[in-house]
Amino acid sequence: MNISPAQLARLQTLYSQYARHEIGVGVDRDSRIRWATERLRKPVSSFKNLTMEDAGFLIDGLQTALGVKAPLKQRLNRSQARRAGLDGRADGTEFKDEPQMATAADLARIQRIMEQLGWNDAGLRKFLDSERSPLAKRSNKQIRTTSDANKVWWALKRIAQSKGLWRKTA
Repeated sequence: MNISPAQLARLQTLYSQYARHEIGVGVDRDSRIRWATERLRKPVSSFKNLTMEDAGFLIDGLQTALGVKAPLKQRLNRSQARRAGLDGRADGTEFKDEPQMATAADLARIQRIMEQLGWNDAGLRKFLDSERSPLAKRSNKQIRTTSDANKVWWALKRIAQSKGLWRKTA
């Protein structure tokens, strides 16, 4: 998944601050692209084409270099955290009667694990249409609720672990 607009703005802001404080670092576009290519050790044509993971890596490096603390993520309250942990599990039947739509964060988490597996949207579709999918018994195999997102994420996590590709991300 490509860089989010918030990450793009953060990365550009941090880079411009970094360029002003470091000697020999240019503020022009070519200097930014060269810097990102060196840090990631792979060709970068534009900040807009970075993955979320690559952008996060660059942002973390800039924050460390500038001594900037990362903004705190908003924490879930107790009931939200309970729901996030149980929704979609066999022991989470208390939420079955009150389905909750999947959030952007739920879908981003699935996207991150797809990147670890090296899958694209077609790979996910193939998995969801297969007999091994947690949504296999449905005619409409779309991820709509938090429960669906959790079931799919846990299945993909097991696949990544079995292939030795699992790494926990923030």
